[in-house]
Amino acid sequence: MRQHKKVTGVILAGGLARRMNHQDKGLIPYKNQPLIYYAVQAMTATVETTFINANRNHKDYAAFSLPIIADQNDRFEGPLAGILTAMLATEHETLVVMPCDSPLVTTEHLDKLITALKNTKAEIAIASDGERLHPVFLALKTHLKASLKTFLDEGNRKIYQWLQQHHFVTVDFSQQADIFTNINTQAELIALEAAQKASIEMSNAGVMLSNTVTVLDEKNTRREIQLVTERPITLYVDKQEIVTLMSMGTHPELLTLGYLKNQGFFEDISAIKAVQVDWETEAVAVVTHHQHSDFSEKMKQRTITTGCGQGTVFGRLMDKLNNLKLPEISLKQSMLYAMLDALKAHNEVYKKAGAVHGCALTSGADIDFFIEDVGRHNAVDAIAGYMWLNNIQGDDKIFYTTGRLTSEMVIKVAQMGIPVLLSRSGATQMGLEMAQKSGVILISRAKGKHFLVLNKAESIIFDIE
Repeated sequence: MRQHKKVTGVILAGGLARRMNHQDKGLIPYKNQPLIYYAVQAMTATVETTFINANRNHKDYAAFSLPIIADQNDRFEGPLAGILTAMLATEHETLVVMPCDSPLVTTEHLDKLITALKNTKAEIAIASDGERLHPVFLALKTHLKASLKTFLDEGNRKIYQWLQQHHFVTVDFSQQADIFTNINTQAELIALEAAQKASIEMSNAGVMLSNTVTVLDEKNTRREIQLVTERPITLYVDKQEIVTLMSMGTHPELLTLGYLKNQGFFEDISAIKAVQVDWETEAVAVVTHHQHSDFSEKMKQRTITTGCGQGTVFGRLMDKLNNLKLPEISLKQSMLYAMLDALKAHNEVYKKAGAVHGCALTSGADIDFFIEDVGRHNAVDAIAGYMWLNNIQGDDKIFYTTGRLTSEMVIKVAQMGIPVLLSRSGATQMGLEMAQKSGVILISRAKGKHFLVLNKAESIIFDIE
């Protein structure tokens, strides 16, 4: 999805939330993140400038590194007051608006509002679910600020009343009406979390195939060895071909989910209805709830990478690190040694046949999930899919790989929210630069009792003489 230049976005988080016992709704946790986190992810990817309209807890909102604007007075006069504040603060001609408590809204939906406004002579574009309007999801011309100020100064507060004074167009979201789900009560929050737990229809088509071949060794002796089977699988999303990956095929469903997540095709797993693998056609079909995804714009931006098994990343590499903030943690030397020792029991395919990379998600010395594949990025994406499917956060995790620490590897791990990346292999210069930019603790040549800390060495506690 392209980013709209000269467009400002505002996330409305200035209300009193009376039905939530006056809690600040934007800061209420949903799926281990503040509610406003999801609005920030959608808005910053869509527009050039993003404001947070908040009337309290500015210190907490400052963690998102975005400008915070408060209403013109302290009377909590509703969403129109926040919209006016944003209109007065921006120099852009277009403003797009969304509330902080609708975590299902994505870049795709905001883009649709902006595009509708640009393609008509209307002054305002308002979202509709086919039955009613949702007036806090809109794009509008900022020259309306004089009209809005007069309306508020006269003591008016009803948003419908002001909108009806101007030429507006409705934008049809009837096929995606659930995106307007917002959180007004604690019960609604609990219900939404329950509904959004992964209920994806998934095949279970993992395979573990190898071939036995006869070879001649250095002693002129014939012997049998195992070769790993490498096979293509083509990803389709709503019948649109995305990419062909070369993989062992042990966890094709997780690989698919992780690939789509890491490449930025989807922000929320709730958009996906089914993942079905068919090895006869060497394809995996991903079906969304909307069934009309269009990634043509996204697929125009490709970067050829050093990643074996994949080799292409969609979008701009540097942009993927914007707004990432990883937790600050410390690592004991003794724990690293214990983790490396525990990993020795997991490289099963490599021990038998070689030709594969291994990746692991760990909680300290405990190995949570380990996978091997012919491409190290396939293994990374399968772990990303595992985390996404099971709603696992990376704050207290360590990521281990046998592969090189390249820029794409660091970016993927940072996107997964994991603060530590280590490998038994080396790193590239750009891999180090990406670690420095994102704050990833980067450790290379980690094997046995040896390791090299390339970034954030101050995080290591040397507790062994």
